[in-house]
Amino acid sequence: MTDTTTTTPTATPDDTARARDLANRWDTQQTAYIRHRAERFATIARVVAAVCADTSAPRVLDLAGGTGSLAEAVLAAVPGATAVVADKDPALLAIAADLAAADPRLVIAEVDLADPHWAEHPAIADAPFDAVVSSTALHWLQPGTLVDVLRRTADLLRPGGVLLNGDHLSYQRDESTMAAIAADDDAATQREGFASGADTWDAWWAAVAETPRYAEALARRDTVWGAELHEAPPKVTLGFHVESLRSAGFAEVGTVWQYLDDRVVYGVR
Repeated sequence: MTDTTTTTPTATPDDTARARDLANRWDTQQTAYIRHRAERFATIARVVAAVCADTSAPRVLDLAGGTGSLAEAVLAAVPGATAVVADKDPALLAIAADLAAADPRLVIAEVDLADPHWAEHPAIADAPFDAVVSSTALHWLQPGTLVDVLRRTADLLRPGGVLLNGDHLSYQRDESTMAAIAADDDAATQREGFASGADTWDAWWAAVAETPRYAEALARRDTVWGAELHEAPPKVTLGFHVESLRSAGFAEVGTVWQYLDDRVVYGVR
């Protein structure tokens, strides 16, 4: 299990402000790749709020949560909740940690979901959770690892708890018309987003590199990711996700929101 934390000093108000600026720019950059990202987040947050309506202190786990954008969206919709932001990227988590310094509802956990012991991290092992969420992240896992993570996630949820995963899930091979439309729409979204001033992926990381506070985290990033940083795993379909959730023991499985191949898949424990 990876149980390492960044060693950046305690955040000052200026540090938190810089982290917020980078997090906002991250959101804008991601929206340039995902047309209805805000609607995806809002749907996830609404479902979590409904599931936790009778819970006094809901606990949420954001898998591969990066800077904590989705966790913050859920917290805004679920009063009294706390959220664990779990990720393996030291730089993204360093930004999230600076935001968490101003918001005690956020807890940071540096874990590698490919490590079979990831759920033993102290912030995660204190299960059960009421909801587990993720967005634009789990597609980076190898298919076999994804299946293992979903099985472990089922064990972390209370009965009636929910998993919500928002991501681009490929159309089947016999859905070539819709696959082509989705690809064209993605390209148009990116053209529009970058033309309006959004950072590209590389430009955003260059902005992080301009912040001395995150130098150590950035130096660790290549080591932590290794070859995975540049090698995308095979794409998996909606059907793969649905059957993996069923085999993991989720009682109810389906799609709660969709725009072309962008979907929010759910599983109720």
